[in-house]
Amino acid sequence: MDDNVQRNGKNVVIDICDDSSNDDGNDEKWLDELTEEEVYQMTFDMHEDGETFYNAYAKVNGFSIRNYNMHKDNAGIVKSRKWVCSKEGYRDTKYLEREDRIRGPQALTRVGCPAVFSVTLERSSGKYLVNNFVSIHNHSMIGPRGVPFLHSHRKVSSSDKASANTMHKVGIKTSHIMDFVAEQSGGYESVGYTQKDLCNHFTAQRNIEVADGDAEGALAYLCAKAENDPLFYYKYDVDEQNRLNNLFWRDVTCRTYYMCFGDVLIFDSTYRTNAYRKPLVILAAVNSHFQIAIFGCALLTAETVETYTWVLERFLDSMDHKKPVSVMTDGDKAMRRAIKTVLPDVNHRGRVVRVFVGCAKGREIEAFRAVEVEVEASGYGGIG
Repeated sequence: MDDNVQRNGKNVVIDICDDSSNDDGNDEKWLDELTEEEVYQMTFDMHEDGETFYNAYAKVNGFSIRNYNMHKDNAGIVKSRKWVCSKEGYRDTKYLEREDRIRGPQALTRVGCPAVFSVTLERSSGKYLVNNFVSIHNHSMIGPRGVPFLHSHRKVSSSDKASANTMHKVGIKTSHIMDFVAEQSGGYESVGYTQKDLCNHFTAQRNIEVADGDAEGALAYLCAKAENDPLFYYKYDVDEQNRLNNLFWRDVTCRTYYMCFGDVLIFDSTYRTNAYRKPLVILAAVNSHFQIAIFGCALLTAETVETYTWVLERFLDSMDHKKPVSVMTDGDKAMRRAIKTVLPDVNHRGRVVRVFVGCAKGREIEAFRAVEVEVEASGYGGIG
C-alpha cells in the first residue's frame, strides 16, 4: 500500500491494488469513495499501515477509531488486529445505576456502533489482508471543523513537543503556548491536538525526569540526614535492574512519637496521588492533643502483601521491635494479610479512613474519639 494514505488524513488518492503492472489507473480511489468491496482488495506490508489507512479513512468520513484487540503468535509476530469506531459498545450499566452518585453521569459516548476494520496475516505472502470491514454507522458523522478534535486524529508531533518544551521551561503557561501555536497554525482546528494533549505531554515528560533523577537525589538526601542524625533511619531495596524499588524512612521525632503514642498504629496508603504515581504509605496515630502523629513513611512500587510486609518489618526494625497493641487500616486485603504475617498478635480494626478525614476537616476531637472507640472495641483499655 502506498504511503500517500497519510498526508494529515486528507482525502487523498490511494492505490487499492499492489499489482504494479496495472497502469490503467482504474485502481486509484479517493478515500471517501471507497466501497466495501474495494477495501477488501487492499493489502498492507505491516499491520501499522492498516491502522494508518483506517484512521485516514475515518478522518475524511467524520469519525474516530480505537484499537479493539491484537493477536500474536508464539514468536511475537502480530497475526491479526482489529479496530472499531470509538462509539462501539455500550457503557456498563453499573456506572449508570449507582445510587451514591453525587453528580449526574457524563454524556454517553458509546452507542453500539457496528463499524469495524480488521486485518490478518497471510503467511505465504507476509502481507496483511483485510478480513472484516463494516462501513455502516448508527450515529451521525462529525463535520470537518470538529474532526480534528476527535481522539484518534490528535497527535503532538516531535517538533511541536520540542518547541513546547522550550517555552514551558522558561515559564510560559500551557494555555499561552496553545494560543501561540493556534495563531501560528491559523486556528485551533488546524493545530492537530488540544491543550489537554499538551498537558498530558508535560506530565509524561515530568514523570520521565522524576524517574531518571529523583531516586538518586532522594537517597543522597536521606544518607546526608543519617550522617548528621544517628537516630535517623531509612531503608530501601532495588529490583533486578538495580532501580529503586521500595523506600522507608523515619526521623527521631517519629521515634519519639511512637514511644509515647505507639499503642495504636494507623496504617494507611494513598493511591498514587503524588508525582511519582506510586503508593505512599503513612504510619501514624492520634496523640493526646488530638493531632496526627507521624511514625514513618514509605514509597512503594505496588500495593501487595510482599511490599506491605517489607514496610512493617522495616518499621519494627526502626522502633527496636516494639509492637503496637492495635492496628487500624482502611480494610485493604493485602495490608490485612501483611499484618497477620508480621504482627499476628495485635488487634486489627479497619476504620482508618474516617479518622484521617476527620482530622483533615478539623474535627480532631471526633477523630480522636473514633480511635478511642475502636481501641476499646479491640480489647485495649484506652489511649494513654
